[in-house]
Amino acid sequence: MRNLKKRGRRVWAIMLAVSLCLPIQAFATESEIRQQQKETQKQLDAINQEMKSIESQRDGVLSEISALDSELVDLVLNIELLEADLQAKEEELAQAQADYEAAKQKEEEQYEAMKLRIQYIYEEGNMDYLTLFLEADSFADFLNRADFAQEIQTKDREMLIEYQETKAEVEELLDQLEQEKADMEALEAEYEEEKASVEATLAEKQAEQADYESQLAQAQQQAQAYKAKLQEQQAELKRLEAERIAKEKAAAEAAAKENGSSSSGSSSSGSSGSSSGSSSSSGSSGSSNSSTGSAIANYALQFVGNPYVYGGTSLTNGADCSGFTMSVFSHFGISLPHSSAGQRSMGYEVSYSEARPGDLICYSGHVAIYIGGGRIVHASTAKTGIKTGTATYRTILSVRRCY
Repeated sequence: MRNLKKRGRRVWAIMLAVSLCLPIQAFATESEIRQQQKETQKQLDAINQEMKSIESQRDGVLSEISALDSELVDLVLNIELLEADLQAKEEELAQAQADYEAAKQKEEEQYEAMKLRIQYIYEEGNMDYLTLFLEADSFADFLNRADFAQEIQTKDREMLIEYQETKAEVEELLDQLEQEKADMEALEAEYEEEKASVEATLAEKQAEQADYESQLAQAQQQAQAYKAKLQEQQAELKRLEAERIAKEKAAAEAAAKENGSSSSGSSSSGSSGSSSGSSSSSGSSGSSNSSTGSAIANYALQFVGNPYVYGGTSLTNGADCSGFTMSVFSHFGISLPHSSAGQRSMGYEVSYSEARPGDLICYSGHVAIYIGGGRIVHASTAKTGIKTGTATYRTILSVRRCY
């Protein structure tokens, strides 16, 4: 279609060039030139209308380019903030890994120490209960010795269990951090893909703009040519009118002289003024209800495990982050825009320390619902779907209360 348009414009431009190159006929009458002038004016009106259409289309593309530029800036900012969060998560992971290795080392050292003490008491020292009894000075001494050996075993066992529990806790934290890092990496990949798509669309729109600018420049050049031709035709009309007036005056003078008039007489001539019609074508805050917040959080938790779908708003078949929060709040008669940035300005802001279940937790390019205890429920990524997680796993930009 675009090639056909371009081909049509080329043919039209050739016809225009030919028409503009045709000189005004040397012996054209005034009426003929006026007719030519009307045709030229019609062509000028048509090219002016064409320019308005081109400008309108170009302005539409410029508006799209502006929106794409803004979207691209937001995406780049989101990627930069996400990369900063990822770096912080890497540091947390490194610390957790070091803590895990230290706990593991303590467990191993305690286990080895316990084995050595048991071996010393029961093997090398031959400290069985009979030996303890025979070597004791008294029954009380025997009990003391037995209690001491038993206490060593109990203490060793308690310390070993404590180190094992510490290692398990650190290992669980390590798994959680790894999952959060994976979620952020998946989100970063989605941002990068969206950024590439926006950049490709932006390049197409910029090419369209350049094409419209070229068309407009060509149309303006053609309009100038038509204006020049109109001026030439108007000048020719004036020349013909001056000729006619001069001829009429000469004829009147000759007639007066022939009649022997002594007076110079005055020749009155009606001059018909030339006129050319030119058509120009061409603006809450309300009181918060904590029970409502808890109801919002509990309702949102029903959909954990359902899929993440970019652009989606279905709590069962799939939603993205803002589609999820929008649909949850809609269930309670609260209207939110389908945009994480837009939701960041809804309701009123509270500090994270004052966050209550049902509050919106807003990140760069993402939004979640606070469920209490430092936890959130959100449509995370296409890989993990709707899930719960730690509220501070990323930099929090704002906490909004909309109920």
